[in-house]
Amino acid sequence: MAILLEGAPVAKRIYSEIKDQMIRFEAKKPKLVLYCSHPDDSTQSYMRSIVKRGEKLDIPVEVIEATEKPFEQIMQLNEDPAVSGIMIMHPLKGIDEDIVIKSISPLKDVEGRGPTNLGGIVMGEGYYAPPTAEAVIEILKFYNIAIRGKDITILGRSTTVGKPLSLLFLKKGIDGTVTVCHSRTHGIQEKSRAADILVSAVGKTGFVREDWVKEGAVVIDVGINLVDGKIVGDVDFENVKEKTIAITPVPGGVGTVTTAILFRHLVESFKRILDGGI
Repeated sequence: MAILLEGAPVAKRIYSEIKDQMIRFEAKKPKLVLYCSHPDDSTQSYMRSIVKRGEKLDIPVEVIEATEKPFEQIMQLNEDPAVSGIMIMHPLKGIDEDIVIKSISPLKDVEGRGPTNLGGIVMGEGYYAPPTAEAVIEILKFYNIAIRGKDITILGRSTTVGKPLSLLFLKKGIDGTVTVCHSRTHGIQEKSRAADILVSAVGKTGFVREDWVKEGAVVIDVGINLVDGKIVGDVDFENVKEKTIAITPVPGGVGTVTTAILFRHLVESFKRILDGGI
């Protein structure tokens, strides 16, 4: 029977730590800004969930709509000591999203999407890794799943999951051996089946089938796909779980922890600002 790697207990511990820190801040509070441009229904739903989580943590979350001068807006937010973190709601319609992301102060880039934070993973410095990539590591550690020396295959090479996650797995002290696969990879099925830990982050329903998974592997499903109004992952869960020793559900797995880590980054940024880091 596979262990179900649920995100809720992992997130609960992170939120508990955040609440303990909030008590020590007394009247002062961090603030998160959600920066958007004509958000669609799914993005608005995601923003509402972040706002509600902020309310539970007593952390204000403000939604700001982009104007025709996004660079100036971001510069103002960077300079505002009341703002602890800036989150760009993808996609920004009619705006060069890369320029906006690069404009965010690394201290307030709580999503870890800017070049300073991404480069910091390689150099072992900087502020934040992308929360989804960090959530994968957090889940494995929480459930005491060994990473050191294991063969790890990551399906997907995005800058928010695949690439940064590969670097996190390679860090000294974590010491995974990593293969990253993408749409041009030859023998992707064989590389997946060789993995002790298989991570899928491609955004395709049913992409990982039973015959892609080694007996006794750990499977982490990062995929978020909408099918008939329901959220599902990349993995054919019902069939794949029979071959695994541990697997994340979708929903209720990595995504749950991702939001918790986003708020943890926000609180860390707030503390740095209080210490004069801005």
